[in-house]
Amino acid sequence: MAQQKLKLVEPTVERDTLEGYEPILLSTVEMLDTYWPQASAILQRCVDSAMHGEMTIDDIYEGVKAGRMYAIVAKNDEGELPDVALALILELQAYPQFTVMNVTALGGRELDLLTSKFWKHVCSWAYMNGVRTMQASASPAMARILKRYGFNKIYEMVRLDLTEM
Repeated sequence: MAQQKLKLVEPTVERDTLEGYEPILLSTVEMLDTYWPQASAILQRCVDSAMHGEMTIDDIYEGVKAGRMYAIVAKNDEGELPDVALALILELQAYPQFTVMNVTALGGRELDLLTSKFWKHVCSWAYMNGVRTMQASASPAMARILKRYGFNKIYEMVRLDLTEM
């Protein structure tokens, strides 16, 4: 029986597809309200699958609006309505010896491509604001993605739900 040769399949998304997208920190309520409808739809999957009831999409919105959290999106304003392809929620966490920037929520289309295109900008912004360490409490799937960007496993999170004892 003859061996079949494997055919390489080219990716369906080309790198140029995301050329019109740029990262932006949603630093005003007006900017937040402009991009939040699409960003919240992207982040809802993260909230549903990885937050375990810790917060809702409305809690994130209120945290960003109050300045406790930061929202960064990769957006394209060329169409009739703005398009958001990536949404990233960050928050500072202070420890006695230093402060870290926590990746609270992350989602989007072509996450790997967008993250590789914009991640250095996010890290530079955090560094310029005094942050020297990024961290994330992540699901195993998200941890695998974040590992590609330099994240390393430090702790293993475990929980005990006292309402189920």
